[in-house]
Amino acid sequence: MKYKTLILWVALATLCSGVHAESDIFKKWRKKKNKNKTEQTDSIKPKDKFDKAIDKATPYEGTIKTWITPKNELLFEIHKDNLDKLYLLANRVSSISESSNFTAGEMIGDPFMFRLSADTANVYMHTVQSFERVKPGDPIESSFKKNFSDPIMKTFKIKASRKDTLLIDMTSFFVSNEKCITPLQQSVRTRATKPASFDSSASMLLGVKGFEKNVEITSRLNYTSESGAYTVNMRRSIVELPKEPMKMRLQDNRVGFFSTFYYYYTSDKDKIPTKEFVHRWRVEPKEEDLEKYFNGELVEPKKQIVFYVDSAFPAKWRKAVKDGIEDWNKAFETAGFKNVVVAKDYPTDDPTFDPDDIRYNCVRYMTNNVANAAGPSYIDPRSGEILVGEVMWYHNVISLVHNWRFAQTGAVDPRVRKLVFDDDVMSESLRYVASHEIGHTLGLEHNMGASYAFPVDSLRSSSFTQKYGTTPSIMDYARNNYVAQPGDLEKGVRMVPPLIGVYDKYAINWGYRVFKDTPTPESEYKYLNAMIEEKKDDPMYQFGAQQLFLTEDPTDQTEDLGNDHIKASNYGIKNLQYIIANVEEWLKKENTTYNDIHEMYMACVSQYMRYLTHVMPYLGGVEFTDLVQDGSQKYDTRYITKDKQKKAMVWLVDQALNCRKWLLPESIMRINGMESSAFDNFQYSIVGKILSPATMGMIYEGERSGQENIYTLDSYFNDVYQVIFANTINGKSLTQEDMNLQSAAVAALMKYSNLDPSMNKGLGGGAPGGLADPEAAWKEMVAKVTKQSNQFCNVTSCKHEHLDAETSYARHNMTPAKLSAGVGRPVITSTLKKVQNLYKSRLGSGDARTRAFYDYQVTIINMLYKK
Repeated sequence: MKYKTLILWVALATLCSGVHAESDIFKKWRKKKNKNKTEQTDSIKPKDKFDKAIDKATPYEGTIKTWITPKNELLFEIHKDNLDKLYLLANRVSSISESSNFTAGEMIGDPFMFRLSADTANVYMHTVQSFERVKPGDPIESSFKKNFSDPIMKTFKIKASRKDTLLIDMTSFFVSNEKCITPLQQSVRTRATKPASFDSSASMLLGVKGFEKNVEITSRLNYTSESGAYTVNMRRSIVELPKEPMKMRLQDNRVGFFSTFYYYYTSDKDKIPTKEFVHRWRVEPKEEDLEKYFNGELVEPKKQIVFYVDSAFPAKWRKAVKDGIEDWNKAFETAGFKNVVVAKDYPTDDPTFDPDDIRYNCVRYMTNNVANAAGPSYIDPRSGEILVGEVMWYHNVISLVHNWRFAQTGAVDPRVRKLVFDDDVMSESLRYVASHEIGHTLGLEHNMGASYAFPVDSLRSSSFTQKYGTTPSIMDYARNNYVAQPGDLEKGVRMVPPLIGVYDKYAINWGYRVFKDTPTPESEYKYLNAMIEEKKDDPMYQFGAQQLFLTEDPTDQTEDLGNDHIKASNYGIKNLQYIIANVEEWLKKENTTYNDIHEMYMACVSQYMRYLTHVMPYLGGVEFTDLVQDGSQKYDTRYITKDKQKKAMVWLVDQALNCRKWLLPESIMRINGMESSAFDNFQYSIVGKILSPATMGMIYEGERSGQENIYTLDSYFNDVYQVIFANTINGKSLTQEDMNLQSAAVAALMKYSNLDPSMNKGLGGGAPGGLADPEAAWKEMVAKVTKQSNQFCNVTSCKHEHLDAETSYARHNMTPAKLSAGVGRPVITSTLKKVQNLYKSRLGSGDARTRAFYDYQVTIINMLYKK
């Protein structure tokens, strides 16, 4: 539908007489003026109110003409034409006194769409509805207009008028703590809102710039708070939207693009359908190149996508960043275009260039301690057309990529065994960061399932990795090649992700290919679906939507490599063992502290935790599929088979019992001052996952699904018993790790049996570090690893600091299946009794400490039954 038509109809519902009333308003003003003229008796014509208001004021021509008066007031000159247009208002930090929540260059919130209307007294700013639309000409259209009018968000008194022009004072809107554009909003990055009070005495208008399609307004806003003064210079951009919206492209869950949905009201359907369109740039062939394009020749687009690279980037990194930007041209060639994306330095010979001007796409260098990067983009809400994209490059992302590279490839690559990488090594990693974030600005979501397409051993092949890198998609969180082993680098095995993956090229083709004779989004569907059908059986071209809150699908994870997580993790652990054994020697520096060695060691610990969390989702796990009615897939949710789950359980328990031997050697304890119990929580974390309510609930759901080779609840608990208590069953003396593991299991069984309901408030005793609940220990581990992952490319996605992550396709795993008490508690209690009987039978087995442990466990279980 033509959205402009909808907006004008909504305007009719909002105002008394619609568009014609606007003309009447100006007629009334002219009539009033003429009347005043006839009443003049003086021979000298005095200045009218309009002239007085702009006397000695400085004009700025633009899509809306503005004036700055000698009193530093900001006036808007509203013409009749301005009432027929739609605008976006963007809100950006230009400079800031402290950057805990926001950094200079960041957009605060999403730009919002507005329009203007007027009567004889006021000009009104309306927010424009975009989440509800009606089919043009539908019988329900008149009712729709009455129920979805554009609300008035702000009223401005008319200061003066002249012919078809109204003058309003906008000073208080831009130089105050105006709610819709205040800098005191919640930061998506920190989830915090700064508490402060507006200080009008130190706040003022700083300047205005006017252009054909936009107006740029800069204000200084000052605040006071308990922590001190807080000063923010804000840039507000008003940009005129295109008269004709770009043709939208309908979203498909099988290809990962950011998207926006709306409700489509029509009497043709027996429900209110939703339509969803992807976010993409207006990349189109020039009129004179259309024939060439449709004949398969590569053509340049009407308008290139130009990214300007901040002059604050050190010269040694700038080329890597620009290469990472322009790498995307290879992807656009699959869609029939060449030279689409261009990287340029900030111009030094163009005085009109302004990185805060909404017309410019910028890669901004943000000097603070945030270890992060992000690639937001901002759209025309009517169509999904990306109007501006940018990369937020926080300074401390350098430490993140350094530590990843060290922990993931340090055993294989001697070049990274240092505290400061050589420029060529760091440039490899920074090029990846730039490419990933530019992918987001082009509309692409994370494809977290991409790396699962590769067989693990292929990552040790020079020919394979040189062709494909570590993943089919640079939009995956697949960093460096931790599968590679010592000697592989010399054979030519690639250590870093691909420049642009095969999936990325496929996705750009799907999102940006122009089709002949397709006037509507619906008419494109057969071509777009054919692209997907062609690749549906090739795992390299599958999209794995990001999982939020809980990771239930092990094939769709962050920070992982390959299609066998146990095998890949074993390779990674071998590398970590080598690194930890040598980290002191590699990084030693006479007469300095051990702080740097400790930091690199902890990077290795974090990497090990990732390996654990890659295997954990197999327990109670599923594989999700976005089904379509083509007969190619049977299940939307396929439960992980019993043999894979048991293999994961055995591997995790083995790690819990044996990791300390290599993860915390005496040399590390000596130089870091770490306690021998530093990683005792690992045992509680692993039991917390094995016996979590979420895992048990999913096991039972799998049992009831009717699928083959699936765990039943009884067989799962039988394996839990056999695996966790194996050393007791075999009559061995127990290690500290055995005791931690079994204590955690007994505590979980006691709690979930509900024999003592008060235990559901917390499990006393037994857990190290004050952790009363093994499940809490597991969740704490997952939270730590997730936080480390999301530091880079922070969107909930790449948390894009805007609504993309909230409105686009992701798997929100917030409510896992629950195991009913009537089914679960008897099985849990039966297992607890089995453990109790085992302990009773082993009271005379093992060393003294083992026997004391058994006696204690029997005692506390007996106490539970007596309550």
